[in-house]
Amino acid sequence: MLQKNRRHILFFDLVMAPHPSDAPPIALETLIPFLQSRCENGLAFEKIDADRRIIRLSDIKKIKMDDGEDAVAMLFCLGDHDKADPGVTHLETGAVRIFEKEDGEVGGLSVHAIVRLKPTPNGHFYRAVVEDVTGFGRTPIQAFLRSQFKIICDEQEFTFPREDKRPIKTRPLVELEGHASDKLKNSLKSGRLLHIELVDHTEVDMGMDEGKFLKTSRRGLNLSVSKALPQSDALTLVEKVKLWAKQNGYGTMRVRWKEPSSTRPQSAKVDTAKADAGEAFFIKTAEVSFSTPLADISEKISDELVAEMKKALK
Repeated sequence: MLQKNRRHILFFDLVMAPHPSDAPPIALETLIPFLQSRCENGLAFEKIDADRRIIRLSDIKKIKMDDGEDAVAMLFCLGDHDKADPGVTHLETGAVRIFEKEDGEVGGLSVHAIVRLKPTPNGHFYRAVVEDVTGFGRTPIQAFLRSQFKIICDEQEFTFPREDKRPIKTRPLVELEGHASDKLKNSLKSGRLLHIELVDHTEVDMGMDEGKFLKTSRRGLNLSVSKALPQSDALTLVEKVKLWAKQNGYGTMRVRWKEPSSTRPQSAKVDTAKADAGEAFFIKTAEVSFSTPLADISEKISDELVAEMKKALK
């Protein structure tokens, strides 16, 4: 359930890999004006999942980051025929009121995103933060941007020369990849260790005829961590558990902890074969708060939310 004055955000790299692979990369900044035009003309939408859902770029604008660099803020909206009608309940009486949809209306969700327009040194990776909304993840956004940029590149006839042949069409293959931005040891310095899960996937002979239909078995061990553990001992405990896990055939461990500034726990996956668990990078989430309440779906970009998201995108 989304909270009206608080959101969680995820850190990504927007990858603009050229297609074909020998084509020069197309700068994101080159495509944004065309995407903005499609948005303003009501063309930036696509029906998906056999027309049961529709994704739309509802709002887009260029912004300045705190360091002076350019970025783009976008608001994506998802309409879903199968989303249940929203409802409210009275605190005192328990009475329930359902908001029934009118003809042509479907349930909806919104996601804000900010993407820097200057690529990282490798040329086609762009740092991004995306609002974390259950039911509206990165996959539909990634597919939507990939499709929209293909339309733009076809319409604008983006090509590149290959030897002496005719010009070859080109476009970016968009992907949203999680950005592993922090080390486990840094977060455990301030966070409280909550839980460690040890996992191993192995082939198991269960001694029955039907065993041929069972491919892989997942072996797991869940360890809850006492609140009495001194905070300074958290990383030491993780290292000792990792060593024990490796000796006992567990290839992976997942560590969960909670930082003082967030209401949601963080988690990191650690390979038990790694020499130093504290050096493991993980995809960090951040929590931002704002004054003006936000509903599940918005028509325009929330400047307050964008201002808070900008602070996280360094």
